[in-house]
This record gives sequence, C-alpha cells and structure tokens, in this order.
Amino acid sequence: MVAWQVLTGNLAFVALTISLWAHLQFWLLRHTGRRKDLIFGVMMGCGAIASMLLSVESRPGIFFDLRGSLIAVSGLFGGPFSVAVACVIAGSFRAAIGGEGAVYGVAGMALAGLIGVAGRATCSRKITYPSLIVLSVLIACVPLGSIALLAPPSTEQVFWGFDAPIFILNFAATLTAGAVVLQLGRLALERDLLRAALTQAPDFSYVKDRDSRFVITNERVATYNGFEKPEQMIGLSDFAIATSQRAKGLFETEQRIMATGAPIDGFEELLVAPDGTEKWFSTSKVALKDSDGTIIGLAGATRDITERKRLEQAHVASSNLLSHAMTEMSDGLAMFDEHGILVFCNDQYRNSFPLTGAQRQPGTHIRDILRAVIESGEQTSVPAGAEDVRAAESGTSLTRESEEEIGLVDGRWLKVRTRQAGDGSALVMVSDNTNVKTSELALKSLAEQLRLLAETDGLTDLLNRRAFDQALDRELSRARRTKAPLSLLLIDIDRFKAYNDYYGHLAGDDCLRKVAKCLKQVVRRPADIVARYGGEEFAIILPETGESGAHHVAEQLRLALRQHALQHVGSEHGVVTISIGLAMLMHKDACASDLIARADDALYGAKAAGRDRSYFWREGYRKGQFGGTG
Repeated sequence: MVAWQVLTGNLAFVALTISLWAHLQFWLLRHTGRRKDLIFGVMMGCGAIASMLLSVESRPGIFFDLRGSLIAVSGLFGGPFSVAVACVIAGSFRAAIGGEGAVYGVAGMALAGLIGVAGRATCSRKITYPSLIVLSVLIACVPLGSIALLAPPSTEQVFWGFDAPIFILNFAATLTAGAVVLQLGRLALERDLLRAALTQAPDFSYVKDRDSRFVITNERVATYNGFEKPEQMIGLSDFAIATSQRAKGLFETEQRIMATGAPIDGFEELLVAPDGTEKWFSTSKVALKDSDGTIIGLAGATRDITERKRLEQAHVASSNLLSHAMTEMSDGLAMFDEHGILVFCNDQYRNSFPLTGAQRQPGTHIRDILRAVIESGEQTSVPAGAEDVRAAESGTSLTRESEEEIGLVDGRWLKVRTRQAGDGSALVMVSDNTNVKTSELALKSLAEQLRLLAETDGLTDLLNRRAFDQALDRELSRARRTKAPLSLLLIDIDRFKAYNDYYGHLAGDDCLRKVAKCLKQVVRRPADIVARYGGEEFAIILPETGESGAHHVAEQLRLALRQHALQHVGSEHGVVTISIGLAMLMHKDACASDLIARADDALYGAKAAGRDRSYFWREGYRKGQFGGTG
C-alpha cells in the first residue's frame, strides 16, 4: 500500500510538471525552434529529478519512480535535442546520487528517451492517441525489466505490492503527460493559425474592449497608423490616432453596437490617408460575447475598396456613355440570351416595328414576338397564321449569324443583322434600309426594262432575233442533256411585199402586229418561245414537242390567222395567210444552224407548193422535193 501511495504522489508531481509547461505556453510563444526544444528538455529533465526525489524502494536498495514517462515525452514531442537535454540533466543527477542501481537507472532513462524518439520518427511527427498508448506500455515495461535484472520477484505479494503499481502508474503517467502535451500542441496550432490569420490578413483587423480601446490589432492597422509593431497600439483608442470629430463618431457607433448587439456590415466611407491620398474603406463590426452571453468587446475588419470604387465609377461612367450612345444611335439594338429571351433593347429597336413595338420588351421570348408579328401582319415576308410560328422562328434563328432584309406593311424596309456571342447570346442590329432598298428595286426594274428592250422587238412585242438565238441555244443544250424532242417552226407571211405595196408601210406594220398577236394567242405554253425572226418572218421554239405536236400547232396557227380574215387583195387567197416550215431536232447533229436550215428548207417547200400550208422537213429532202399538207 505504501508503494501505491508514494507512486501516486509521484504521478501527481508529474502532472504538476506538465501543468506548469502548459501555463508557460503563452510565455513561450516568442520562442521557436531549438530554444523552445531546449526549454522543454530542461523542464522534463527537472521534472524527472523531482520524480526521483519521490522514488519508492521496491527491493532492498532498489528505488523506482516515474521519471521515464517525462523522459519519453521529451523525446516524443521535443525530438532528439530535447530528450538529450532531459537525459543529461536527469542522468547527471542520478549518477551523482550513486548506489547499486545507478547504471541501470541512467540506462533506463536513455532507453526511455530512445523509445520516445523512435515513436516520434515512426509517427512522422504526427502523433496520435493509439501511438501514445503503445509508447506508454513500452515505457511502463522499462522499470520492470530493470527489476527483473537486478532482483527478480520471489513472491506474488512482492509483484502486487511493488511491480504492479510501478507498471500501472508509469503507464498512467506517460499516457497523461503525452495526452496533455498532444492537446497543448493542437491548441497551440489552432492559436497560431488564428493569430496568423489576424496579424497577416490583408484587411485592417482589430479587437477592442468595452471602452473601445484596442486589445489586438494586426500589422496592417499598426503600419497604417504609423506604429512599428501592433503591440504599441494596445490600450489606445481612436482618439489617439484620428481627429476628435471622427474619433467621437467611431466611439458612439461602437458603444451602440456593444449596447444593442446589432452589428454593422459593409459601411463605406471616404477618408484621407496619412499620405494625403483619398481612399475608400468598407468596415464591418460585430459585438463579442463571453460564454455567459455578456458583451465583452467588439471585433472589426476594415477593407480598402478604393480600387473597387474606382472600377465602379468607371463602370457607371461607361454605362452612362453606352446608354447615351444607345439613345442617340440611329439603328435599333437588341440582345437575346441563349434561350431566345430579349434581355435588352433600345427605343430605336422598338420604334422600328410599328405594330409589334409594344411586345418587344425585355423578358419576352422571340417566339412570342414572332407570334405578334404574324397575328398583326406586320412583315410582308412572314406567312400569316399562328400555325407558322415555328416555321417563322426557324427562319429567324438566333443560333446563327445572318443578315436579311424585311419588308414591312407600311412600305419600309429593314436590314436585320444577327451576330453570335461566345456565351450563346445573340446581338440583333436593325437599320432602316428603305432608301437603299427603293433604289435597288428601281435599279432592278430599270435593268429589267433594259433587258426587255434589248430582247424585245419594238414593233410586235415578241422576242427579237438576238433573244431568239440565245433561247434556241439554251433549249438545244437542255434537249441534248434530257434527250427530249425539240421542234422549230419558221413562219412567213405570204405575199407581204405586195401587201406593203398596195396598203402602205403603216398598214404593213399593223399587219405584222396582228399576226404576232395571233401567234401569241395560239401558243400558250410557258415554255414555248415566239420570236420575230426578221422582216415578215417569225419563229417558234417548241420544247419537248415531237413531229405530230409541232404539226398540230402549225395548223392551229395557220387556221387561226385565216379566221381573222385580214383582207389582202394582192394574195391569191384574198386574205392574209402564212406558210410554215417545221423541223425537229436530230440528236446526232444538234446544231442550231442545221435546225434553222431544215426549217427554212421546209418553209421554202411550203411556199413553192402554193403557200398557206405547213411542211415538215424530212431527211433526204432537197428544195423542190417536199411532201406535206396544206
């Protein structure tokens, strides 16, 4: 029982040593590296000496204590340097005492130190509670090994009376001391992180007491106010670093925060810095409470927002300039997001559309705008009917770059250009293109008129010879490509010279116009081509028409003109008649001149046979050797 009591007291002294180390932690903050390890080794060595002074005799002349726990802890948490210091101090004391177990005592301390250093190396300096328990077991076994070497126990009573307390209390002492130091290390790390966060933060950070005096500041606050170290500001108030008026305002604000508990967040103010420059600051302050909820001070953080303010002012200026430009520009401008929703447009954009301007507001989908366009009939190019909204939307896609002209019912023309942005949005620019479009249409109309004048015979309004030649070449190429039949009719007014001589040239011109009109009335297919070939001759191109079809058309022409009964006293028939030569394309020699020559030969034969008839050219015919009908 005596061994238990004495070793328990020894355990209490070990705990006292660790407690003293814990209380010295704040003072040791200024020490780092080897100096801190040295102090830790000295304290553990001194604690080991105190433990030896409270040793208990387990065998005659053999004394044991709990010094191994402190030596092991110095190696585990302080490293080789700390354990060396602790072993030198405690080992020197044990050697000075002497006695039969001096050598074993010094060796036991060295072994405990090695175990601690080995545990530190094994854990890679990241010590955990499981590794601490293993270390405690090993340290508790060291004195038992020494006992076994010096004086093995002879009875079970000796074991339970001396050996068991030594093992159990050594284990408890090592585990307790290690746990305290481990926890202190974690607390120290948290404290260092908090201190580093406070002192090294880029913002102005500080803590004040109930009287608005500084308790803690970081380096930024101290440097800004002209102090070399943050500690120099402890105990000062704003009255020592600011004008009286500003200090009074800060004091009243902080006292109100601590009286009500209501914080301030993001309070912005413009101040003149010590160097004379104007700077913007944003300040947040919050009341601090103890564990009972009593307000004991406040914490504040102030941020320099000068650059942000400058950018905001530049942004406002740019926005105003852009808004002014949008208002003054002549073109309409609209922005649609990636979902087709209108997010911005200027007045010119809305005013460009007389019937749907009210619907073109931010937040409106392009589909709803197009529906309004269709229902109102605003655009001449969009089909009417609500069922065409999807088709109209696909034709006015915002997902591709495009440029189109839109005709409005009020006669104006708009040019709409769509440009894609990288985020999927679309920029739409609308400009009034009425003058340009009107000029363009006028030019097109003039060009068409000039083309018609260049291709039309002025007397008969039929195609002229030049246009006929171009049309025949074109139709021949198509017929060769498609292998389709093609027929040509050459028509001549019988005895036209006699008609001119008797009735005069003006009547002859009127006769030509009447014959041309008759030809156009009979030949109605859009693909058929009627032309004035020259003088009193006409030509008709009949695409996709064979011999029987061409002969049928020729007879219709001849009979239709006879029904008009245009008087002609110089003709053997008494009325104006025509003779027609017919020829059909032969693909083996698809030449325009050949086809014309054959039709001309057939026409010659029709005239030679008595006129007022149609002849179809056949292969092997020569002039004067024709057969036909008339």
